[in-house]
Amino acid sequence: MTPSPHGSVTLSHPSTWHFDIDRYINPFVPAPRWHLVPKPVARMLGYREESPKPLGNIQIAIWSFFGAFCGVALVASVSKRVPSFEARDAPAIIGSFGAAAVLEFCAIDSPFAQPRNAIVSQMLACIIGVGISKLFALNPHAERYTEFGGALACGITTAAMVLTNTVHPPAGATALLAVINPQTVGLGWFLIPVMMLGITLMLAAAVLINNVQGRYPLYWWTSHPLAARRMDLEKIQHEKPPSFPRNYEDSLTDVPRRLVMERGDISVPDGVTLSVEETEVLEKISKRL
Repeated sequence: MTPSPHGSVTLSHPSTWHFDIDRYINPFVPAPRWHLVPKPVARMLGYREESPKPLGNIQIAIWSFFGAFCGVALVASVSKRVPSFEARDAPAIIGSFGAAAVLEFCAIDSPFAQPRNAIVSQMLACIIGVGISKLFALNPHAERYTEFGGALACGITTAAMVLTNTVHPPAGATALLAVINPQTVGLGWFLIPVMMLGITLMLAAAVLINNVQGRYPLYWWTSHPLAARRMDLEKIQHEKPPSFPRNYEDSLTDVPRRLVMERGDISVPDGVTLSVEETEVLEKISKRL
């Protein structure tokens, strides 16, 4: 994208160094069929026919405090009472869950807080972090350079999250701890079930608490439309389409982000990345204006 003389942004094709994993995965992911789920259950899972009213920052602060407290306490309390965790001297809670609590109870509109990002990123972080730790353990002299192993694990995890569209900042901390923290290193591959239990409990708490007045998650897999079965389309074609809340960044500034289209010129708001297909469609439309 390049700026035009009028201050707008003219679309240009993305670099050939671009990979969109969703282009290959999403065609095989079924669309959620919320019309088949009882309304109270669908609502608790984040489905809304209309967006909930925006909350004031005092309400957000109260719910964030309550949610973060309950989420962290739940994970720590349950983990302390799992016999297999106790036998391996697993920590009551991994430090990265503190950052996850902030995202999942405060920044609930952020893409970083959605379930796909929270689950997939932490799984990647565990595999990469423990793998790097095991590699460094093969050489006794490498123990003196664990800081480089931690940096390598964090870097690889970050790149993997970008390529899989699952960026979730706490996962970077998980990868780092898997290499440099002695107690976490001692868990080895058992770190995976420890993290998976914590992630599940944290998400369960987020779903229960955030949907009292707000809405969480915004989506379970992606914000883009997924293919629905023909029989489902016939059932929902007369339903009122759900409206989606603004992005989290907009709620902070209260300034809506808009895509403005003129003949031969398209203005794209900061922070919005378009795929090759989306760019081509918009360019064709702008030429017809």
